[in-house]
Amino acid sequence: MTKKTHSAASLPPEVTDTLSRLGDHLRIARKRRHMTLEELSARMFVTRKTLARLEKGDAGVSLAVLASALWALGCEKDLLEIAHPEKDKVGIYRERQRLPKRVRPSGNSDDLDF
Repeated sequence: MTKKTHSAASLPPEVTDTLSRLGDHLRIARKRRHMTLEELSARMFVTRKTLARLEKGDAGVSLAVLASALWALGCEKDLLEIAHPEKDKVGIYRERQRLPKRVRPSGNSDDLDF
């Protein structure tokens, strides 16, 4: 029996929709590889029911199950693209805001002595 989480029930609609789309993407990838739910779940060492929940976008499925599915489908490197620092437009913008407007030379000229 799976454990109910309160956080999954309180997700914003945009996140719920994104998880559903992610599940659809995983289902399409599985079908393109001509794999049944049973075959993929066996490779992932999870039950068929857990994989079906993942493909339906169930927010209660663990991150480990998602990672396992991506690995079994040969897409594990896609995990590295999630929240990649180089694609964080808001973070980059805020970081640039914190940069000093001017940079003054330091009074110590010994710093440049090689």
